[in-house]
Amino acid sequence: MATVGGALAAWAVLIEPAWIVTRETSLPIVRWPTALGPLRIVAISDLHTGAPHISVDTLHEVGERANAAHPDLIVLLGDYVIHGVVGGHFVEPERTAAALRDLAAPLGVFAVLGNHDWWYDGGRVTRALAGAGVRVLEDAATPVRTRGGTLWIAGVSDVRTRPAAIRRALAAVPEGAPVIVLTHNPTPTGAR
Repeated sequence: MATVGGALAAWAVLIEPAWIVTRETSLPIVRWPTALGPLRIVAISDLHTGAPHISVDTLHEVGERANAAHPDLIVLLGDYVIHGVVGGHFVEPERTAAALRDLAAPLGVFAVLGNHDWWYDGGRVTRALAGAGVRVLEDAATPVRTRGGTLWIAGVSDVRTRPAAIRRALAAVPEGAPVIVLTHNPTPTGAR
């Protein structure tokens, strides 16, 4: 029995966390404009660069897989840095952003920050991502031109560390316009 427990522990700590898992999900949206057609979106979240098994080289592999999916849009959903992870080491946000620089999608690469990013230095993480060509949306929205019309991408700040302002994030979006809303933590507690 101890051997089985040891094997399961080794699997859970040493093997499984090192895997990069790709999941594909089809999400039908009832009121999605037909003219926009289907969109292929790659969503990447909680990279926590520097955590055990998450090196800068791992980020390059994540980027290669993301690009190989031929997405129309890539969204990064926060937590690029780590704090106090056992067995981990801090990696500067500039190194993480540089590893993500090659992400490419016709409609762009957009990001929001997570709680770990704000606990460290949200401004620095934002500047690092922007320097790598990633558009960071903090309670803001931007139009994206597609073949079938305009789509809006909005970012809502992390509710754990910021006063998430959903109304401010959507203020520029015209009534009835198609919008994709990004946030690190979708828990509505404290959102206004």
